[in-house]
Amino acid sequence: MGREQPMNDASYPLKRHFWRRIAPGLAVLLAVMVAATVFAVTRTTENIYLELARQRAEAVSTAVAHAAPEAWAHLLAHGDTKSDHDKLRAAIDQEVRELRIQAMKVYNLAGQVLFSTDVADFAKRETNPALKTVVFDGTPVLVRIVENGQDLYEIYVPVRDAQGDIAAVFELYEPVGYLDALLLRSGLIAAAAPAAGLVLLLAGLGLLVGRGQREIDSRSAALDETRRKLESFVSASAVDAARGGGDIPSTRVRLTLFYSDARDFTGYSENNPPERVVWFLNELMGIQVAAVEAHGGDVDKMIGDALLARFDGRDAEARALAAARDVQAELARANLPRPVGIGVYTGEVISGAVGSARRRDFTVIGDGVNVAARLCSAAAAGEIVADADTLATAGGTAADGFGPEEAISVKGRREPVRVRRYAQGRAA
Repeated sequence: MGREQPMNDASYPLKRHFWRRIAPGLAVLLAVMVAATVFAVTRTTENIYLELARQRAEAVSTAVAHAAPEAWAHLLAHGDTKSDHDKLRAAIDQEVRELRIQAMKVYNLAGQVLFSTDVADFAKRETNPALKTVVFDGTPVLVRIVENGQDLYEIYVPVRDAQGDIAAVFELYEPVGYLDALLLRSGLIAAAAPAAGLVLLLAGLGLLVGRGQREIDSRSAALDETRRKLESFVSASAVDAARGGGDIPSTRVRLTLFYSDARDFTGYSENNPPERVVWFLNELMGIQVAAVEAHGGDVDKMIGDALLARFDGRDAEARALAAARDVQAELARANLPRPVGIGVYTGEVISGAVGSARRRDFTVIGDGVNVAARLCSAAAAGEIVADADTLATAGGTAADGFGPEEAISVKGRREPVRVRRYAQGRAA
């Protein structure tokens, strides 16, 4: 069985989450803040503009009352005399020119036009909502209109008497250019500060997140490399058990065990330099590990020149025997300095973590391991010794090349183990 890769090999995608989740939220916040700021500044600018219009209307009213007090008072009181309108025109026209008002009307509280720079509007009655709002609420109103192809603002402002009551309503006509330019400039200035601040914040966070992502990726890569190196020192079964989380339970399982050992390794190691000995072990173990993994086995441990592998699941016996055959065939081709003997045995073992809390080994122990080691010891150089039951269970051509049954005594067992031997090149 090949080793499964862990589900969380990839580093945490902090940068991707930031740009997909956090950044859009900040962008929405930016848009809301800018819109709210522009709205507030626009309303404030309009209110200031309306207050200035009210002051201009008050200035007109005061100037006209001073220039023609009787006519002005009579106009406000009666509002339907053409003679008062004519008497006041000169005074009002002068104020309109001085204050640069394009056109103006004066209404009484009933909506009747008391005065207009356009004589044709005199004595007309208006019923538009803006005028009613000023009359009933005393609130200045700004209305955008198009008149004779020109965009204008109608500004309705109340003019109060000495008692604070609304005496009349002035309607001033202004080109839209000045106020629109003022609103645009105010809005841009108001939006620039929060927009620039949040853009800088977003850019700064982006750089910080990018740096954090690089650090995460670097550490994740280092951890993955360390994990891969550590996994090369332990069995796949140990890795799978460690990934399970929590305590690692010990279980009794039935396995087919592959046990090999180099012949006269002690003599070889005593007569060769360390580098040569290590080279030999690496070549030897490389051939065996490749064969075991190719047939779905798992190397449980390496002890010097000895190797213990485990096969479980379907056709475990046949796969273990095939791996043993491949090992002997490949070693014969490689012509290494020392051959190996292999023991193959199927039986119950205990699989679990053995050792202290600080240092443990996930391995198999028990009678089955002892028997496999005894069969390995009984194998001559280049031989495979397998118990008869394993060969019978494997079936098919698994027993081809194996000799007749014989009995081998095993320490701790009353009855001998029935085995058969295989030597590379022997006929069935």
